[in-house]
Amino acid sequence: MTIIRDRVFAAFACASVFLSLAIAGCGGGSSSSSAPPPVIGSFIATPSSISAGQSSALNWSVTGAASVTISGISGAVTSPLTVTPTATTTYTLTATGTGGMATATVTVTITTAKPTLVSIALSPLAVTLAPGGTQQLVVTGTYSDGTTQTLPASGETFQSSNTSVAIVSTSGVATVPSGATSNAEATIEATDTASGDSTSAANSTVVTVSTGPTINSVSAATATAENNSLCTAIQPFYWEIGDQNSALASGSLGTDSNGNPVLATTNFSIASASKMIYGAYVVQLRGSAANLTQQDIDFLHFTSGYTNMGDSTTGSECPSTDTPDTVNTCLNLLNSANGLPYSYQDPTTIGKFDYDGGHLENHASLYGAIGNVPVWQLGSTIGNEFGASGSLTYTEPLLSGGLFVNSNDYTQILRNILSGTLFMRDALGTNPVCTLPTAPGCNAVYSPIPEAWHYSMAHWVEDDPSTNGDGAFSSPGAFGFYPWIEASKTYYGVISREDQLHASHYGFESVQCGRLIRHAWDTGVEQTGTIPTN
Repeated sequence: MTIIRDRVFAAFACASVFLSLAIAGCGGGSSSSSAPPPVIGSFIATPSSISAGQSSALNWSVTGAASVTISGISGAVTSPLTVTPTATTTYTLTATGTGGMATATVTVTITTAKPTLVSIALSPLAVTLAPGGTQQLVVTGTYSDGTTQTLPASGETFQSSNTSVAIVSTSGVATVPSGATSNAEATIEATDTASGDSTSAANSTVVTVSTGPTINSVSAATATAENNSLCTAIQPFYWEIGDQNSALASGSLGTDSNGNPVLATTNFSIASASKMIYGAYVVQLRGSAANLTQQDIDFLHFTSGYTNMGDSTTGSECPSTDTPDTVNTCLNLLNSANGLPYSYQDPTTIGKFDYDGGHLENHASLYGAIGNVPVWQLGSTIGNEFGASGSLTYTEPLLSGGLFVNSNDYTQILRNILSGTLFMRDALGTNPVCTLPTAPGCNAVYSPIPEAWHYSMAHWVEDDPSTNGDGAFSSPGAFGFYPWIEASKTYYGVISREDQLHASHYGFESVQCGRLIRHAWDTGVEQTGTIPTN
């Protein structure tokens, strides 16, 4: 019994101790609270997407919180709360109580309205064409956000005010019919199919019929070359204007440091005037302008992304010490600025005009079939595609700038383009892209020309209306050699000179003189100003 009695007493004692501890625990000691954390029932924005300048209401329901805060909002907040963010913003609601805190987020999105087309314009605004002459027209759209972009001709319709003077194809090519009356005019308008916007009179193209030079054309062109300050500034030089058959006017002005005049037979390094020759080679290789592939087009109008070569005016990009001295060897050289080869394709410049020798050099390797041709055979290989088109010599395997020729060599090629013997005639002015990075809406990366020209198949289109651009197709070289074909595809011209001291100007001085001589020829009026005027 004792044993039992002792065991009962021990059990009772333990129970008493347990009860005492439980009672003590329910007293006012320092134990932690058992209150639950706050509960966020909802946190929404109405509306959740707004346009810039509009407002949205933040609404929430919270229980068990002593305070509520919202990120980016100072002080106490109550539901609903109106917010007007300037950019897409994510708001964080924090509910705090004795039991802890809880958070929730909501995003108010700022939607950007798609800009709408406000107006369209044609370029060039004025062009003079002989019967049978053609001109590719370019439609540019201006949008509500102030940007501009070239619109595809497939989305436009074209109308001529007088189809006996000018007709327009669905692709935007204006043609003067045979038999059109000299000096007759027609206005070409465009209408955007989707928006219904049409060109205004000020933004439409006026086509004027010219049947050839006037009786004063030779004297006017000669006087302009001899007297205009923009021409006297670039002496010595040789100039020439002609048609598909022969030279029609020419002259040599000034002498070099040795007292020698520049003649039609004077050989020069023509730098970027080489580009048009390579373009003509590619078109001839394909068999027609229509056979150019999309790859050809991207390379020839300088949007291919192969922009790691540069366009040096101070030294050789493909030095003669290369062995073998070929295009492919040159492409293995490294750009000292980034350590990457000339064959590198920069993804950030794909689809954007960037004046760089890498486009043509890489095309020659990938698609031009002359990557492994040694430099001493390069001229004859390209010349063979031209037939009897003059003698071509390359001093380095650089398709964008390696030619060493004279005016006679070059003008023979220009005459064959005019006659259609070379298929380049049909490629002139096609697939143009904008080139001036500062022009509204233009995504170009770099252009050496300070005017808003376009770039076509390895040649420029001189169509900036601010300088009365006439749409001529040209290829000025850094050293001053400047060849062109008029927009009418009736006459060619050339200024032949070499001035390596001012190579950084990329031949623009020759352009400024040459276009004045060209306009004097077309109008029979000596040009005394700085831009062409009637």
